[in-house]
Amino acid sequence: MFRPILYTAPGGLCLPAIIFDFDGVIVDSEPLHEAALLQCAHERGMSFTHEQYMTRLIGLADRDCLPVLYKLNGREPTPQEHADYFAQKKRLVHEMIERGEAKGFVGTLALIREAGAEMPLAVCSGAIRAEVEMVLTALEILGRFRAVVSADDVKHSKPDPEGYLKAAALLRENPADCIAIEDTPTGCRAALGAGMRVIAVGHSLPRQAFPEAIADFAVSTQELTLPRVLAAATRRRIQ
Repeated sequence: MFRPILYTAPGGLCLPAIIFDFDGVIVDSEPLHEAALLQCAHERGMSFTHEQYMTRLIGLADRDCLPVLYKLNGREPTPQEHADYFAQKKRLVHEMIERGEAKGFVGTLALIREAGAEMPLAVCSGAIRAEVEMVLTALEILGRFRAVVSADDVKHSKPDPEGYLKAAALLRENPADCIAIEDTPTGCRAALGAGMRVIAVGHSLPRQAFPEAIADFAVSTQELTLPRVLAAATRRRIQ
């Protein structure tokens, strides 16, 4: 079993793994998903506000997001409508990625490069695998992750903890020894439910939007030095 040279955090705690959310943490892609969802909605005579996206839709996998979007418009999608919407939204996002519109967060990229020299890293995302791998490849960081868990790899997406539990299992690490970095309350609940400590970043939402149980909050990942991430691992979660 692979065991890295562990970085010793303040207090002597060795943290074996960091698991990153994807959209809104590694890459500034939430605006892309919102725009694609909105275009698809308008073409079907529906709509949603930015506030609704930030409070009801952000952080959900597409398969979970679309029923909520339809409900906001007083409708329920048929299986074919759901499939068509999903396919069009996927195509629009892929086109944006191919045009280079999905930019990596500078602070996250620096943290990945530094942390990858000390411990195994993973991604746990509600996005489909094709999108995740396309962006990680373009950012030249795909090879830095020992595991990538996408919406395609789980039956239950965030806020269910299945994805985070699977990421820890693929790394062969105890979830309690891992720390997750998230940008949505939905993602935080998933990681907390898996028994991990969680750092939330305010790329998308303010501190008051997140569960009290998170170990730390940073306005952006530019504030997240590796020592700060590891210091958060020593903080006792609020039960």
